[in-house]
Amino acid sequence: MAFADGRFEDLEVIEWAMALTPEQETERASVRDLFDRQRIVLREPFALAWRCIFEFWQEPDAQTAPDRFLVKRELRQGPQRETIKLIVDTVRPWLKVETAKRFQTLSAETMPRKPKHLKHLLYASISSSAQLTPPDIGLSEINDRDFLFELATRLNASLLAGLNLARMIGSISKEMDITNWLVRRVYFVPPAQFAEGGGEPDRYSDGFAPVTKLMYAVTERLASIDIDAAHRIVASWDIGGWTLYRRLWAAAARNPEFASPIEVAAFLDQLDDREFWIAGSYPEFAELRAVRWNSLSQPDAARLERRLLKGEPAKLVPSAVEKEEVQRYKDRHIVNEIRRIQAGGGNLSAKASNWLEHAVAAGLDAGLPDINLTHGFNQGVRLVTRDRTVVQSFEGVATSRLLEELGKSLTEDGWDDKSENAAEFIAENASTILQLLGKTPEPHLAAKIWQAFGYRFRPSDINAHLDKATKKDLNNIPIALDACRVLINERPEVIRKAIIGLTAFIGNWDRLLGEQEDFRQAWLSLWPYAVARTNQTRDDSAPLSNRAFNTPVGQMLWALIEMCPRIGTGENLMSEGLWPSILSAVEDAEGEALLEAQYVLIRDLGYFVAASPNWATKNLVVPLKSSSSPDLWEAFSSGRLPQYNLMADLAKSIVEATTLKELPGKVKADLAERVIWSTLLDRKENKEPAVPLNLAQQMLRMGGDDVRSQVIRSLAEFLKRTDEDLDDRSRFELAKAVFLDVWPRELTLSSKDVSEELAEFPAAAGAYYAEAADLILPYLTPFDCWSLWDYGVFDLDDSNKKPKIIDNTAKAEAFLSILDKTVGGEEGAVVPDGLEDGLKHIAVIAPKLEKDTRFQRLVTLNRR
Repeated sequence: MAFADGRFEDLEVIEWAMALTPEQETERASVRDLFDRQRIVLREPFALAWRCIFEFWQEPDAQTAPDRFLVKRELRQGPQRETIKLIVDTVRPWLKVETAKRFQTLSAETMPRKPKHLKHLLYASISSSAQLTPPDIGLSEINDRDFLFELATRLNASLLAGLNLARMIGSISKEMDITNWLVRRVYFVPPAQFAEGGGEPDRYSDGFAPVTKLMYAVTERLASIDIDAAHRIVASWDIGGWTLYRRLWAAAARNPEFASPIEVAAFLDQLDDREFWIAGSYPEFAELRAVRWNSLSQPDAARLERRLLKGEPAKLVPSAVEKEEVQRYKDRHIVNEIRRIQAGGGNLSAKASNWLEHAVAAGLDAGLPDINLTHGFNQGVRLVTRDRTVVQSFEGVATSRLLEELGKSLTEDGWDDKSENAAEFIAENASTILQLLGKTPEPHLAAKIWQAFGYRFRPSDINAHLDKATKKDLNNIPIALDACRVLINERPEVIRKAIIGLTAFIGNWDRLLGEQEDFRQAWLSLWPYAVARTNQTRDDSAPLSNRAFNTPVGQMLWALIEMCPRIGTGENLMSEGLWPSILSAVEDAEGEALLEAQYVLIRDLGYFVAASPNWATKNLVVPLKSSSSPDLWEAFSSGRLPQYNLMADLAKSIVEATTLKELPGKVKADLAERVIWSTLLDRKENKEPAVPLNLAQQMLRMGGDDVRSQVIRSLAEFLKRTDEDLDDRSRFELAKAVFLDVWPRELTLSSKDVSEELAEFPAAAGAYYAEAADLILPYLTPFDCWSLWDYGVFDLDDSNKKPKIIDNTAKAEAFLSILDKTVGGEEGAVVPDGLEDGLKHIAVIAPKLEKDTRFQRLVTLNRR
């Protein structure tokens, strides 16, 4: 609050507020409280920027919403009202904000000293969580009319809210409507209409496409059950104010039950010129005109036909069209639209038929494909393969001129037919090419050949090891080793220019050649050039986890992992051969290359500590222990659980890392998972814990909800294991002891998210459900429990809705206690679906509990 006080028109504060994560709830609440209490009147665009930031803070959990709420599983029990919220939250549009640098990058516009528009302060756009298709929610099997009506209504409200947000940030104005570009088709396109190499046009779209398409699908399903109810949904669409609603109405109006011929004609008449003619941007309008053409009255059809034959106005003709070609361009467009009407089954008047006849005679349809109903519509992302138009052979070229001729065909980007032919020839004649490269041709030419060789000469399966390799790949191993030997003696200027292709070669052959000395020597020769290129082309916009896979150094590092000798083949594994030189080369890297090396190798920290203790301690353990970087701790948290001594050495650093604000919640949770598993396994083996219990408790106390939730999930996972060396009772006692040792006693740490995990934990204990419940009851608090599935008492494969795990009086009372503590009674509290069934089951198992006040309270809540 002290930082932000009086600085709401300070760009630094605005960017700081945008960067606040959901885990920084205290900071967000403080800023919002300060803003509300000051009641200040901000100038524009600062006031709009803060409204956008506050809206952005309402962003749903984009990654976990579909998984967390398990929409499919909920619908298996039959559609429930609570499920509606889960579906809507998954597809609803929400406001996304980024710094103004994003806009500057996209537009190349220089930012003014005094901001005048929102774009000068932040870049706002509309995003969404995920797509939900009709099969995802089992829409074709839902016959509950009331459920469908409410779902359609709620989806409609969500779409309208998103459109209002888009208008607020300037995405919709008199001059443009960006939302229209974000939805290629307002309904899910049937597979029969997929273009070659394509699929559903909006399958990769977010923002408005998910909610728009699902609402239309739900409305269409509702129409098959109750057309009057569906008609009321369509009638509520504000077609006068929003382009997407007009497109939705046009899609619905293809069905005569939704719109009369008079309504269709009136709708088509009021379309402006862009909407009438540009089918790529407004496909539903062109489709409606073609599909309903025959239903129009003769005067209405004649009026629309005159508008068609007149052609589009000159203002819509692209400026690139030469003046003398304008009329031909317009006439060809008319041919398209008349043919579309014919494809839709429409009958033309004599006048239109004669016009089309003369147009065909004049060759206006020359070069046009067969026009179908969806011709010219945006098809989205497609993968189209084609035959090469140029097939070039180098078989007759003299050996003395072969490299030169290949070099002439190899272009810089390597995508045209000549480059493809040359690269293919190089791969198929690799031995000959290597002999010629060994004769030191001109450096620029040699670099082009090596680049193509590195990309194209590769195993048919780059993921196969020697035991799974094909016969052809095994036969190519001697050639690949020859390439390594030639590379070792290649000139620096050649390697420097071809390093991208050469590191691709290393990455492609690492699994088949990793144990070969020549391959390791080639790796060592290429490493400094990979480091230099990676440092020169550093791109901080991508996360390190992505960069470490895609850069030249990244390719080399993953090959290094494949080259490593196996543990158990001797002591000091990396003290012989080329390994001291390889490790020294990695140690000497700087900048981005060193960071990527640390990221990749720390993922296998336990191995390197065992294989080269001194080197790993200096170059991996020490940097990790002193790091506050999310990247290095993410690397460690995504690797295997390290050995006991290493875990003990890192214990304090791990716990300190879980309290860092810079670390994302997921990384903290992964670190906590390693701590708790280490503690469980140490206790199982009767060892002093590698992570002292006081440190583990400190981690739980200060690490936040992500840490505490993950610890409970890990304990539950441990209980579900079936190791032969522990029976169920011993396993539960071990988990119980660890929980009692590390779980903080402060009830002020209770939260909804942690309570949700705790409520499910006893189910993992199975026969010891009641005892597990006693452990967690003091720390429970009400949470948004949408379904009894959240308590883990149901068998996922059982459709009888009976919590089989609750099979005696003690368990029934424990289950009732958990429900009482977690189902809130305040106004608006969520009452879980299936509560009535759960209470009935409790009453059957333990009839005396029906008189319990807790039981009666829950019964009353269920009747709301």
